[in-house]
Amino acid sequence: METMTPSAVSEHLQLAQDFLERSKGYLVDGDLHQASEKGWGAAAHIIKAVAAANGWEYEHHDHFSSVVMNARQRYRQPRLREMSRAAEALHVNYYKRKELLNPDLIREDIEDVERMVNVLLPFVT
Repeated sequence: METMTPSAVSEHLQLAQDFLERSKGYLVDGDLHQASEKGWGAAAHIIKAVAAANGWEYEHHDHFSSVVMNARQRYRQPRLREMSRAAEALHVNYYKRKELLNPDLIREDIEDVERMVNVLLPFVT
């Protein structure tokens, strides 16, 4: 389990913000696979920051949903579930052929991830 240290939280927050910005850049460039993966990375790292700040387990992908549900309850943010589904959709894009990727849907999912980061940021800073 990741140690609850201010540096761990800070590092995950920085990675979430970096990946979010990179996802937007890749989207503009038309690299939909990278835009999707960086969007997923942003979501994963904001959730890892939440887990680290609260002492919750996050060792592998299966913990993503449980941390989201815990944060949803603790912070009274019912839309986190919807936002997390957008993040999961971005992650699934890694396995899709390029012609099956939809830039408009990816843009919307990245926007949901950005909302997730913005909603959770005040709780971990």
